[in-house]
Amino acid sequence: MELKFLGATETVTGSKFLLTTDGGKRYLLDCGLYQGMGKETGKLNRHLGFNPQEIDGVILSHAHIDHSGSLPYLVNQGFNGTIYATPATKAVASVLLMDSAAIQEADIIHVNKRRKKEGKDLIKPLYSKDDVNKCLGMFEKVGYKKEVKISN
Repeated sequence: MELKFLGATETVTGSKFLLTTDGGKRYLLDCGLYQGMGKETGKLNRHLGFNPQEIDGVILSHAHIDHSGSLPYLVNQGFNGTIYATPATKAVASVLLMDSAAIQEADIIHVNKRRKKEGKDLIKPLYSKDDVNKCLGMFEKVGYKKEVKISN
């Protein structure tokens, strides 16, 4: 089994850990958004460090955006596995992720106005509300203190 630290190693945001089992299954523990790092934030959030299509599942520890905020982007980039979380974590994440998408969609309007004036290409938000809805449909709720088999 191998554990790779992909986020929250030099900062307290962007929590993301990749666990590869001896059988070759790949799971993320959290998939958080980097926050408050100036111009580097966008670049860090768009570079996951792995191919999302090769991830078998995500185990979400809790709903805070620095732990869950990149899940819709993961889905947008081709992840098609299961996201395991407690019912409360899913409930809170649904509100936080939708709010995050709304903020990104609003912010990108201002960013693109500036980029257009500077003659730069326009960019898209990291993810949309549609990505959030698709992401929420991939959750499997796991009760407190319940075990779930995710891999052989």
